[in-house]
Amino acid sequence: MASGNNETAPLYCGSGMDNFHTSYKNMHGYVSLVVCILGTIANTLNIIVLTRREMRSPTNAILTGLAVADLAVMLEYIPYTVHDYILTDSLAREDKLSYSWACFIKFHSIFAQVLHTISIWLTVTLAVWRYIAVGYPQKNRVWCGMRTTIITITTAYVVCVLVVSPSLYLITAIAEFMDQLDAQGKVINSIPLSQYVIDYSNEMQSVTVAALNSTPSFSNESLALNISSIVTTTTSTTTPAPTAPSPVVRNVTVYRLYHSDLALHNASLRNTTFLIYSVVIKLIPCIALTILSVRLILALLEAKRRRKKLTSKPIAATTATATGTTNGTKVLVNGKPAERPRKNSKTLEKEKQTDRTTRMLLAVLLLFLITEFPQGIMGLLNTVLGDAFLMQCYLRLSDLMDILALINSSINFILYCSMSKQFRTTFTLLFRPKFLDKWLPVAQDELAAVRAERSMADKPKLRHQQHQQQQHQPQVVTTTTTNNTTQVTNL
Repeated sequence: MASGNNETAPLYCGSGMDNFHTSYKNMHGYVSLVVCILGTIANTLNIIVLTRREMRSPTNAILTGLAVADLAVMLEYIPYTVHDYILTDSLAREDKLSYSWACFIKFHSIFAQVLHTISIWLTVTLAVWRYIAVGYPQKNRVWCGMRTTIITITTAYVVCVLVVSPSLYLITAIAEFMDQLDAQGKVINSIPLSQYVIDYSNEMQSVTVAALNSTPSFSNESLALNISSIVTTTTSTTTPAPTAPSPVVRNVTVYRLYHSDLALHNASLRNTTFLIYSVVIKLIPCIALTILSVRLILALLEAKRRRKKLTSKPIAATTATATGTTNGTKVLVNGKPAERPRKNSKTLEKEKQTDRTTRMLLAVLLLFLITEFPQGIMGLLNTVLGDAFLMQCYLRLSDLMDILALINSSINFILYCSMSKQFRTTFTLLFRPKFLDKWLPVAQDELAAVRAERSMADKPKLRHQQHQQQQHQPQVVTTTTTNNTTQVTNL
């Protein structure tokens, strides 16, 4: 018969999860450090390239905001992984769990989550902007202009800070503990020293004792044994004596990030925080991105079909009728059916560039879904199933979820280089050593394309400057009496 402990604490994840957590934890510090260093370099290059004058566009502005958030996540995670994973065995316990480090952990828990939330919603914004560009190109300039994009990016940063920070700040606090260590430095016991933790422990003990005192006589022997084992009693003669505990060698005062007093006495606040994390931050964006990704794929296929129809379909019979031919016949040119006028190469190249950009952004969205959707599901299960799932599964997979999020934040540079010709060309012009031009010259058509885009971007600015100069130029009016005409000369 199952014991009461097994009934009250269901098993969600077995020993295999513990083995995976233990084996991966030993390498997580080094793997995450390498990913963070490479991600820092990659996101810095993204910002440099995407902010060039010839690269300025609403889509690239969103990608720049995304790169800034990802760069901040990488920089902040480096000291965390070095201290908590790489140097954890070489630091003394009082240094590893000092008050200053507890303050950093509190900052880390809020800062990383805020920036990750910003990245998530900027990705959703990117998907919406791209869908409008593909599905409603005539409204793209009006709905998704540069000014609207800048306002949207700023709003994402501000709103995410205001929504995420307070909830995470309220449910956590720095608590003081006294760890008792044996000769090998292992923790024998951890005694809380913060008064609110002590008070909460006393309250839980009093509630447990009151529940035991109000329990009626037992008809189930196993249930009686399980409940009686909660209360500390003297050891009976039939119970084997426990092994002697290791002697306490020294006491160390440490500081940990713990539930706040408000969170300990308010379970609904903890559940609300997990719901905000799992639903608002994870699941809703993932569902929205899934829908938008499907719509983008359908829009791409429709655009391809429409372009093929426009460039290759012969003129219909109605057109032939309008030109004077008989019903049901086609216009013949040199004995062959006339085709629709083909688009010029500039228009076709622009449409192909739009498709390439859309495919690149689809790759960004799908990678995001692969890494974020599981985290949203885990957070929701944590809220529904409670602390047993948290301890058995969620915390065991936290390192794996961290490394997936870091990879997602660092891999965009590879996607841009592999799928965007304009990004590759701009990057080459900025960082390519000049001595390589003798052996590996840059394609002239790519250089010409970038210079043309740069000149096109400069034209509105030059026209505005010329217009201002003309307005500020003084005018001299000279009158000639011979032909009674007036001349206006600009100085």
